[in-house]
Amino acid sequence: MDEVFRACDALTPRQAVHFALETGYNISLKVLPLQKGIVYGPVSSRRLGVSLGINLMPTARKVCSFNCVYCQYGRTAALSMRPDSAELPSLLDVERALRKALAVMEAPRFITFSGNGESTIHPDFPAIARAVRQVRDELSPGSQIALLSNSTGLLIPGISEAIDELIDLPVMKLDAGDEETFRAIARPAPGITLENIAEGMRRLRKPFAVQTLFVRGRVNNSEGPALDAWIALVGEIRPTAVQIYSLDRPFPTRGLEIVPQERLEEIASQTNRETGIGVKAYGMTREKGENPSWS
Repeated sequence: MDEVFRACDALTPRQAVHFALETGYNISLKVLPLQKGIVYGPVSSRRLGVSLGINLMPTARKVCSFNCVYCQYGRTAALSMRPDSAELPSLLDVERALRKALAVMEAPRFITFSGNGESTIHPDFPAIARAVRQVRDELSPGSQIALLSNSTGLLIPGISEAIDELIDLPVMKLDAGDEETFRAIARPAPGITLENIAEGMRRLRKPFAVQTLFVRGRVNNSEGPALDAWIALVGEIRPTAVQIYSLDRPFPTRGLEIVPQERLEEIASQTNRETGIGVKAYGMTREKGENPSWS
């Protein structure tokens, strides 16, 4: 097994993921570097098309409200719902960076809050979202504003209202339907529970999509009671669409296994039958030019 790990060290992150899928070895894979600026891309996304990313978290270390077992950026250095404002870009920083990027590029399909951690825990997220929308209206009116969120910001006063008013496409993470599986996958900051998050989703007035990553191995949300609970919760919160996928980027935790595309399709079909909600399963195949670090 040591030879396997040494061989994997010579692989690119993308090659290592394929190695794990083909061999079944539970290996700890290389993680990706953090985004180095406020605005990044544009990148080509399976779900969003051409998207310009906005990163509201620090560039020197990972700050997030989750420490997900599968995160492409590795383990969370600062697990918190209240990041230090001194480490974060200001509203003016974001506005300047976005104006600079949009001035020299063709209009992207989406301008997307994503990046190195959870955007909505930035203490000025509502004001920043409003400023981004104003810049969009001025310089790229054909673009939509998306949010890829782990959903914890819904616990913060004012965030749900900002999403309802300012975000065109909220994509909210929901990896579990029961508290035990949720905690095993997300390893959240203190005070965060699955029920808190579900209640926040119930309060959203803006139509939203759910995204879910399925894994097997040391944590398994792809079958049995864990899957049944997830389907039941999806049926209760009623998103407009569900996007499911498995590991196809680097991840920091040994003992995780990729859920094959065939199984993802089965989960999608079962969820649709039981909830009536459209579910799309995304596999590892990418079109030319697609970015493996953000999809």
